[in-house]
Amino acid sequence: MPAPQNKLSEDFARAINDWRKKHQLREDEPLLLCLELFQLHQLHWDAIRRQELPSFSDFGESLKKLHQDAAVFKRQAGTLTEELRLYKSVSRLIAPSVTGLILTAIFATLAGLLIGKFLL
Repeated sequence: MPAPQNKLSEDFARAINDWRKKHQLREDEPLLLCLELFQLHQLHWDAIRRQELPSFSDFGESLKKLHQDAAVFKRQAGTLTEELRLYKSVSRLIAPSVTGLILTAIFATLAGLLIGKFLL
């Protein structure tokens, strides 16, 4: 069985030949040379595209792996969520007292004054 690229090239050559006969063009017609140049260009870029792009089978394998990884992640996230729901936090956020806030402000002011006096 011929390679798909060879089949396409043969089909293209056959179509050009039929078109040439239909319109009664000579073999050395400049337009036919342009078509041959286009065919060379197309073959060149098809070869580059095949080198750079992954095949559909590689892409399918990557999608399967991604699906498996997502399933593992979902399972692990579910386990973590269940564990976090079971965990009861004993410590609660305690609001600071007014006295604590005032003392912090006083100490911060004194520290700022002392740093400014001795370092500047």
